Formats: sequence, structure tokens, C-alpha cells
Amino acid sequence: MMGLPGDTMQTELLSSPNYYNHWISTGANEPNIPQDPRYWTRHDVVTWLQYMAEMHHLPNVATDRFIMNGKALCLMTVSMFLDRVPLGGKLLYKDFQLRLARAMYSNESYPNC
Repeated sequence: MMGLPGDTMQTELLSSPNYYNHWISTGANEPNIPQDPRYWTRHDVVTWLQYMAEMHHLPNVATDRFIMNGKALCLMTVSMFLDRVPLGGKLLYKDFQLRLARAMYSNESYPNC
């Protein structure tokens, strides 16, 4: 069974080292949350989930399955994301990990998760 053309495009985009440069240049409005996900509140997590669902047209992202802050998200594995969001969990996990890595390596004075 072949995937949808959009699946390939999303995978290639997320795999690209220039993911954030491409994302910013598309004019997408980033949510008003801290750049470092380790400092996200529960509300910030919900804002990010809603933003990602809208941006990637993800179906059924139940924000009530993510009643946690950013530090708790740091502890989640890809399978934990997939358990909560079967269609889109991997994309959410990858985006979160990219944001986390970007924050950690842009300012190494912060402690790790």
C-alpha cells in the first residue's frame, strides 16, 4: 500500500536539516510559547498540539491525553506519542525532539531534561 503524497513530503521535510528554516520561511505563525519546550506549561503544550494539528491537518489530536508540561513531554517515547495520537504521533514526537535539540544546543548553559 502506497502512502499519500503528503506523507512523503512531510517525512522529507522533517528529515531535512533545514526543517526550521523551511518552516519559518513558509510564513507559518509559530505559537506564542517558549522556544525551549522544557519550560512549557500545560497550556503551552495544548497550544503546541493545536498548532501542529492545524498546520499538518492531523485528525483527532485529543489534547486531554497530554495533561502535562514540557518536562513531562521530555520523558515520552515515540510509542507514548503514538498511543495518544495514532495518526500523527510520530510527527509530533519528531517536532518536539527537534525543538528540544534546538533549544539545548542553542544555549548549553541550561540543564538537560
